[in-house]
Amino acid sequence: MRLTELLNPQAVTTRLRARTKREAIAELVDLLEAAHGIDSHGEILLRVMHREEGQTTGIGNGIAIPHGKARAVSRMVAACGVSATGVEFESVDGEPVTLFVLLAAPESVGSLQVKVLANISRVLKEESVRRSLRESDGPEAFLAELKAAEAAHIP
Repeated sequence: MRLTELLNPQAVTTRLRARTKREAIAELVDLLEAAHGIDSHGEILLRVMHREEGQTTGIGNGIAIPHGKARAVSRMVAACGVSATGVEFESVDGEPVTLFVLLAAPESVGSLQVKVLANISRVLKEESVRRSLRESDGPEAFLAELKAAEAAHIP
């Protein structure tokens, strides 16, 4: 499963306002819930923050993939955000995060979540892809760039 299958234009912002890790996650959760018509009553935020306490999802190269499982989610969904200034995220390389992918999945998701995470990592390991996503002029352009990158890098 590709990330573009879990997104819609309303689930993407190229102007993330957050300045802290918690603000970034909260802003992305709000975006995800609004875009996908979910009201988790705080469950998604709680689960994602709990996951972050165990180990950062700031994987380096300016990327973070916060994720969590929640009862309020019936299918895997995502939201993406770009921060122009970068957010301190306790990333493994110590660098600020500019590109965020938030995933929310049902508790019974199984191996699908691992496959989606692997596909995201495969696509975002390319600097040219990261640059084109960061420089996207709006959600539609972001999704078009992401779709092209997935076509090129996911078999």
